[in-house]
Amino acid sequence: MLTRKNKKIRNPLKPYRPPRYGVVLESAGWVVLAATWLFVLISYEHLPYIIPTHFDAAGQADAYGAKSAILMLPVISTVIFIVVSLVSFLPRMLSLKETLSPLEAGRKYGGIILLLVSTKLIMAAAFGYLAFRTIQQAKGNSAGLGGWFLPVFIALTFIPVLLFVTGRLRKT
Repeated sequence: MLTRKNKKIRNPLKPYRPPRYGVVLESAGWVVLAATWLFVLISYEHLPYIIPTHFDAAGQADAYGAKSAILMLPVISTVIFIVVSLVSFLPRMLSLKETLSPLEAGRKYGGIILLLVSTKLIMAAAFGYLAFRTIQQAKGNSAGLGGWFLPVFIALTFIPVLLFVTGRLRKT
């Protein structure tokens, strides 16, 4: 196999295999998604009829609705997770320059897939946290999301994008 600066170059004809940490991120996303569903379904029976359904930027509940609204959090999380998963299985649909060599294309597609996998995990964790805090507040055990939720969520959403843009995720 060809080497460049003592690094093995992958055979461009082989299908892309994500690195180990990509598999860990993907697995963690599925675990968080399943845990969110499990927690919501177990807690549903014990919720009051009226629960918080919206939080303001400071993390305080500003709208209330029926307890069935709690089911929307894992549903939305699942839909996002599945749609992003489908997109990650079809990376060639994403438009990249046609002049890329097979090796460069594999790196770029690999970086895009890792970007999508990390985004799925962050979204699943955010919706899981929202479900947890909503249930806790509905039971009277907490006072909202906390003022730090929105800035932390925004930062965590942009970290994979910044890593991809700076090239850290492209070097797979």
